Amino acid sequence: MATLSKLKELMSIPGAVAAGEFSDDGRLLAYYGDIDEKSAEIAAMMCAANKMMGNMQAKGWSAYTGKDGFYPVIGFAVAGGKYAACIMGNVGVFVELDKADFDKIFETLSKFI
Repeated sequence: MATLSKLKELMSIPGAVAAGEFSDDGRLLAYYGDIDEKSAEIAAMMCAANKMMGNMQAKGWSAYTGKDGFYPVIGFAVAGGKYAACIMGNVGVFVELDKADFDKIFETLSKFI
């Protein structure tokens, strides 16, 4: 489980606006940053749903191609407009897209899986 200190570490990433942890079924477990609780709950559901969809697609791609290595999904990013959500395991950080250093973000997130 991500502690508050780990979420604060994610918030030190340039452009970070919120960080949190979610369960596989989309429940918000913890969050920190410039976001209200209702928005954090919705973000947790979105992250869990995207992780599940990514796993379904990865499993399908493995079956279709006969190649292993796509499943399970460990991490992903979803970007649109001004922000990106970067997720690894069940921990994520929302960042301003124009300030995002994805290598740094996923290096930091990898500490929590």
